[in-house]
Amino acid sequence: MKPYLPQHDPNPEARRNWLEQNREDYKFDHNYLAPIPILDKVPHKELFSPQYTAKRLASMADLVPNMLAAKARNFFDPLDELEEYEALLSILPKPSVIKNYKTDSCFAEQRLSGANPMAMHRIDELPEKFPVTNDHFQKAVGAEHNLEAALKEGKLYLLDYPLLFDIKGGTYQNIKKYLPKPQALFYWQSNGNKNSGSLVPIAIQIHNDTGGDSLIYTPDDPHLDWFLAKTCVQIADANHQELGSHFARTHAVMAPFAIVTARQLGENHPLALLLKPHFRFMLYDNDLGRTHFLQAGGPVDEFMAGTLQESLGFVAKAYEEWSLDNAVFPTEVKNRKMDDPDILPHYPFRDDGMLLWDAVKKFVTEYLQLYYKTPQDLSEDYELQNWARELAAQDGGCVKGMPEKIETIEQLIHVVTVVVFTCAPLHSALNFSQYEYMAFVPNMPYAAYYPVPETKGVDMQTIMKMLPPFKQAADQVMWSDILTSFHYDKLGHYDEEFANPMAQAILLQFQQNLHEVERQIEIKNQSRPIPYNYLKPSEIINSINT
Repeated sequence: MKPYLPQHDPNPEARRNWLEQNREDYKFDHNYLAPIPILDKVPHKELFSPQYTAKRLASMADLVPNMLAAKARNFFDPLDELEEYEALLSILPKPSVIKNYKTDSCFAEQRLSGANPMAMHRIDELPEKFPVTNDHFQKAVGAEHNLEAALKEGKLYLLDYPLLFDIKGGTYQNIKKYLPKPQALFYWQSNGNKNSGSLVPIAIQIHNDTGGDSLIYTPDDPHLDWFLAKTCVQIADANHQELGSHFARTHAVMAPFAIVTARQLGENHPLALLLKPHFRFMLYDNDLGRTHFLQAGGPVDEFMAGTLQESLGFVAKAYEEWSLDNAVFPTEVKNRKMDDPDILPHYPFRDDGMLLWDAVKKFVTEYLQLYYKTPQDLSEDYELQNWARELAAQDGGCVKGMPEKIETIEQLIHVVTVVVFTCAPLHSALNFSQYEYMAFVPNMPYAAYYPVPETKGVDMQTIMKMLPPFKQAADQVMWSDILTSFHYDKLGHYDEEFANPMAQAILLQFQQNLHEVERQIEIKNQSRPIPYNYLKPSEIINSINT
């Protein structure tokens, strides 16, 4: 399709008619999941294609026999040992995390290259009412280290989930569910070389929902107490990842861009052509989430720790925290004070993410500069200005941080880079990592099924009571596979070529740049504790459609 800015289109009437029809087909619903704007009704052209459906079903070929094998036993049989959860993966591949999920090194590494690598931040002082002492610190990392010095050097990191603190817990078949409220402190311990070292857990505080005293756990505690504390962190992290980092901050925040693009940009608008593969099937996938996942009796209601309303409340709070400016990848990492590789030399999500961010920004910049050569090209593009206005409008996209008017090419590059990066690299990293870390349920359960003990001295029986029962665990495995087994396409490889030969040449250069990014990541992976593959361009899909 030959691209035209609206002010240059030789057939403006056909363009207007197409947009008028789209505005009838794509309408906002601001009430159903308020304050999140969603699409009222999905147009037929947004549905999965027959090819997509066939390939996605084929990708799950092992799921049915695997779940039949799992269901061969009584769903209500109690699980007595952690290893029994492996029986849920009799045919599906066993995640590598099974081998070492109990270790402190695996627990810490998941903060940097796991399923939710956006939750931790560096701190300059300890939180209030977090009574970790220098004695605790030295027992974890050695007497030659000092807590106060570690703070000053920027080597202490905190994992906490304040937006989850309102969740009291739902029920499943009259069984109460619980969401632990942890805070976890970590230290970057160098190995004598500033470019090497490891993240070390120092202490975990579990807040008491009943108003009693919070408990501080350390690696010096009895093994099962410390394992319990780490499991509490993993439960909170799973809820934060699924509902916040993943759903709210990729699926939910990107939907308005897809809706407004359909409503305000002509089908042959250069920006619409650029964004089309990054929105493919997203609105339908989101609608399936709304009608299946976010309903009473659906997976969020049944599996996640909170009641459905509590979980939706957390989604809304996570959504409202997001803004376009803070979603700029270098800014997001800097806001958490995890941007400096001299202080934190090992952070695969940051390092690989920066390679991807730079490649995407270069591609977007060169593409947009083809069409916007002067300030007048921007100011006279009334579709683009309507696009910006409706994205920012409270009765439109409600996108925080979105300028109501595009005044410079730099502004537009900024917005479009965030959109492409969020729809492709960021979503893929958060989505496809779920199988490795959540399919083996004890590593990252969605909920606890027994209250967190208020005293130390737990036994394995108590821990097993906390972990999901068999059916809940089986369903967690099933959905982990459904959400991660299929890659529709590959970043930078589109179903249709650009009609503009210069745009197509820019795309081909983007593909070559991504090939170089892949090569660099593979080199980095050779010296990492575990390979981080979720930001390899070959593993990234263009759109949020799984």
